[in-house]
Amino acid sequence: MDDDPAEGIYRAMVEDKDGLPMLGLSALTLGVRPVVDIVVDAANQVHRPAFHPDEANGMSCSPTIADLPMFALPVKWGGTNRKTTVWRIEQADLALDLVAQEDTVSVAMGRHISIGPARTMTFDDYLRAVQSTRVKWKKVTKN
Repeated sequence: MDDDPAEGIYRAMVEDKDGLPMLGLSALTLGVRPVVDIVVDAANQVHRPAFHPDEANGMSCSPTIADLPMFALPVKWGGTNRKTTVWRIEQADLALDLVAQEDTVSVAMGRHISIGPARTMTFDDYLRAVQSTRVKWKKVTKN
């Protein structure tokens, strides 16, 4: 993509009325889906992932806009979604209870980053940590 800025942590999400990412439990909102995105044990705990490729390591992101999945990528960026916006967060802006790491399965399929819990905590605490980053996500505009 010609306008693709430098590598970072990117996610395509729906913009809420206040101009920030919408909170929720879907692939297109700022949140985490139990079982799909992160393993929750019988005690409702989540644990720091090993970041093995193709495992439920946390909230899905990408290191470049070009690596975002087509279903989430906005139309103006060459994707198929008419409702999303591209957002970027700096590693340093993640909550202390969060850790981000690349867990790409295959570069040919697109690179992938997961934002997981940095320690063992309840699922609700992990979700709150992810959602507490809401004001740190910056909108990326296409020139």
